[in-house]
Amino acid sequence: MDLAHVAVCVSDLDRAMAFYEALGFEETHRFTLDGVENVYLGQDGDPSLQLRYDADRTTPIAPTRADVDHIAFTVDDVEAQFEAAIDAGGAPVLEPTEIEAADAYAAFIEDPEGYTLEFYRTQ
Repeated sequence: MDLAHVAVCVSDLDRAMAFYEALGFEETHRFTLDGVENVYLGQDGDPSLQLRYDADRTTPIAPTRADVDHIAFTVDDVEAQFEAAIDAGGAPVLEPTEIEAADAYAAFIEDPEGYTLEFYRTQ
């Protein structure tokens, strides 16, 4: 079994798309179902991230993101991706650092919707 994609709810689809496109993601496809716009983003044609926008949503998107801890992406250059995310409107959570217990080098940022993203490479 392989993980197909991660879906996150967004309050501003244009802002979310601009942020992820600045990180190198491209729209692969989209559709609207029951009034909810679903946009799939990926790299090299592989849709790994789904943005869900419901203009009629009446409940707030979880302000503490208690339902999602973080979304992790493997990258070749942790520092460059961290800086690109900050430049695109993300907020730093943890600057690039060695995580010995995970045998990884990682950085964390918060995207404009408040989701925590991890950029990492294994040692």
